Amino acid sequence: MSCNKSRLMEFLHGTAEVVEVEDGALRLFRVPRNLLPKLNERVNIRAVSPAGAELRFRMGSSPVRLKLRRMPDASNPVFTSQTAVLAGIFRGDFQGSWIALQEGDNEIEIAPFTGSVDVLAKNRSRFSPELTRIVLPPFIELRLLELEGEIEPPRPGDCPEFNYLAYGSSITQGAYTPLGTGTYPAVLGRELGVDVCNLGFGGGAHLEPEIAEWIVSREDWHFATLELGANLFGLTVDEFRSRVGNFLAVFASDSRHRPVFCLDLLPNPGEIGGGAAEKAAAFREIVEDEINAAGVTFLFRLEYASSLARVSDLSTDLLHPAAHAFESIGRTLAGQIEPLLSGMLQKK
Repeated sequence: MSCNKSRLMEFLHGTAEVVEVEDGALRLFRVPRNLLPKLNERVNIRAVSPAGAELRFRMGSSPVRLKLRRMPDASNPVFTSQTAVLAGIFRGDFQGSWIALQEGDNEIEIAPFTGSVDVLAKNRSRFSPELTRIVLPPFIELRLLELEGEIEPPRPGDCPEFNYLAYGSSITQGAYTPLGTGTYPAVLGRELGVDVCNLGFGGGAHLEPEIAEWIVSREDWHFATLELGANLFGLTVDEFRSRVGNFLAVFASDSRHRPVFCLDLLPNPGEIGGGAAEKAAAFREIVEDEINAAGVTFLFRLEYASSLARVSDLSTDLLHPAAHAFESIGRTLAGQIEPLLSGMLQKK
């Protein structure tokens, strides 16, 4: 098939809407466009970064040709100058190769797998090795120009049964990691054997009720994490309490009673450098208070700060974890979440 908007969503994961723009290029949005005017500017900028997004398809016997356009860094500034921009080719769970994406148009030829699918299938974790996954990078806008070849959408059983949704800041989106598989939601998903939807927005986790309502209205996730506070440290304590309370009230109203795990603050510059330790402690306490005030049994607070093993696991801005630290954060959070899921994942 050649790339066309009408059929493309069958092959996309982690994308809410596709819009055709100039030259027939397809722009990928992680949030529906009609919701964006109700959200802050940072979400509007970051919504076109494909954090957690993938192209997924079964291949025939001939190569598949993929053409992606990496937009100039100025269209989605931050972090891209510090890291490479890489797309990964996976056969199910198994890494094939990483492709460096240059600014402008990039053409990728994906050859059919010539190894033993049966051996991979016996050792699969989440995904069938019959499924080719193109894992997109977290922090640059990419546009899809072409997807051509003998392909078909994923079949039942090719992907995990359970889906995890992560909402948060640039830490959730994956700042300072060039790999879509390197974010803490991606690590957490691997540890628990689930699929992942990444709704991290650098500078944009402002806890608007509108995005909470959209998330709760979605039927495609089974549990979620919410990063609360990283982008709101400039608020007063009272303002933060109101923002968190209103945000969590939407999740508490979820008739499906899906488990939601709340993350407060990692160590931040004000806390580490002194002068804001008391405020950081108050923000963490507010998150716990508002979870309790919600009066439901499916909202939980995780020990987020302790998931960072040491302050030197931060980058030099003392705000974002270094790339290697996402692995320990994801593993630590997965260890806290698994016993709270009441056996949900044992069905997988």
